[in-house]
Amino acid sequence: MKEQAGLREVFLGALDTTARATFEGMPNLDSMLSTLIHEGRAGGRGLTVSDAAFLQHVARALPADAQLDAVEKLRLGDLFLACACAAGDDRALVLFDAEYGRDIDLAIARSGNVDLGKDEFRQLLRNKLFVARDARPPKIADYAGRGDLRSWVRVTALRMIVDIVRQRAGGKEVPMEADMLGAVPAPQDDPELEYIQRVYKSEFKGALQDAFANLTARERNLLRHQVIHGLNIDQVGALYRVHRTTAFRWIEKARKALLRETRAALMKKLQVGSSEFLSIMRVVQGDLDVSVRRLLVSDIEHETKT
Repeated sequence: MKEQAGLREVFLGALDTTARATFEGMPNLDSMLSTLIHEGRAGGRGLTVSDAAFLQHVARALPADAQLDAVEKLRLGDLFLACACAAGDDRALVLFDAEYGRDIDLAIARSGNVDLGKDEFRQLLRNKLFVARDARPPKIADYAGRGDLRSWVRVTALRMIVDIVRQRAGGKEVPMEADMLGAVPAPQDDPELEYIQRVYKSEFKGALQDAFANLTARERNLLRHQVIHGLNIDQVGALYRVHRTTAFRWIEKARKALLRETRAALMKKLQVGSSEFLSIMRVVQGDLDVSVRRLLVSDIEHETKT
């Protein structure tokens, strides 16, 4: 009982003041903490982290406005690994490399014009992730457990590449699409590119679906007429009884709206900036028209059923 009370205090003490007010009145808090520990260890790759250290790590990962359901969404196994890595556990660092080393290698392999060897880049990233600086915890401690750790590692690696390129360009903004990726080979000739496409496909599909849902009915219809029905600008203009210039402007506006909404949704899903988004779109852009066609067909089928 005394040990459980101590764990409760550790957890509450590490929470933001606002979140602490939410959790400290929770009647089954002790039971929830026991579940956190159990599930963290179950997915923690057999690593050893003290109960107090893990609960403190989880508490710090929760946002200031966290509600009780926020705990249920945490990826506790990944948080357990991150906690062990932040503590400098040698075995955890080895496991991290084994699981995510390929993602790091792919980031540098796709970086094009960055004059940096794989081993050098890995070391720079390891220092960024696992070395505390100026009394601040290592970067890995920033992983909040609200998304897949692999995606977080990929994004961190991409951001580091952007920083390296920007530093070597004297602080100027350097778009990844133009200055880092270079010429992208055909997927069938590049197993690494195929891997990246597989990794991002689900995120891209979800973002595109979200974006499509945010279009107006006319925008969806315009895309349907062009993509599904194969109508040209003159035919679309005749259908809406407007000049072809107006039809062209409408269609372009619809396509730009879809791309803009996809961009916003994907950046939110992956927590990336504009430069990283450009690199992802460079990889998955071949799926854009195919995905739009599928969404339009699905839209037609839905209207038919209703």
